[in-house]
Amino acid sequence: MHRTTPKWRNVWTRAGATAALSLLPLLGCQSVQNSTPSQTQVRVIDASYNAPALDVKVGTTPIAINVGAASFTNYAFLPPENTTAYVYPTGTSKATASATGEFLVSEQHSVFITDSGASGYTASILTDQAITPPAGYFSIRFLQQALKGGAVDIYLVPATATLADSKPVLTDVTPQSVESYINVMAGTYTIVITPTGVITTPYSGSATQFTAGQVRTALILDAQLTSNPPYTVVMGDDLN
Repeated sequence: MHRTTPKWRNVWTRAGATAALSLLPLLGCQSVQNSTPSQTQVRVIDASYNAPALDVKVGTTPIAINVGAASFTNYAFLPPENTTAYVYPTGTSKATASATGEFLVSEQHSVFITDSGASGYTASILTDQAITPPAGYFSIRFLQQALKGGAVDIYLVPATATLADSKPVLTDVTPQSVESYINVMAGTYTIVITPTGVITTPYSGSATQFTAGQVRTALILDAQLTSNPPYTVVMGDDLN
């Protein structure tokens, strides 16, 4: 499959000479509930290592306080409207990033904060999947923000298979890519991320069970304290 452009989950650390995957333990949980017909839901995904701790408002309504990199917040329930999300260093009143969005009835959105240049950061609005996948499937989306690692291939390796037996679900995913959701048969899988075209090292790691009806977003970042493994992946719950 080719590239098209939180309750939290367990994460895995994998060692390898040329590439590896590290999914760091998460610090909290996210409860995802269905919006009422008159509401919209908005959360924050902070993928910026350049940014300090941040507060986020949608219009004049605070939806996140003191958030940091590699995190998903809970969804906030808001009245639907066309408005702007503002990002502030925690405790300040001057916005340092903003993004305007159309937050419609029964939709889910993320204020996505990412690095920009050597020291800056920016915000954009993502539309999250708010409907269940087809029967027997889960849906997953990958946000590739590993800026140092270059393009990657992404695998979902079934529990009964090896990396050598598996085909990537996405190939040549360049940094700053926001991938579309893909539907995958429910089951137990290990997420493996490698530099594009590299599968020379046999990877092993913990597996996670994805159940039918789940919708997930996987955020890929550069590891900050190690070069081996070079990646960190954080999983957020979009639905169920």
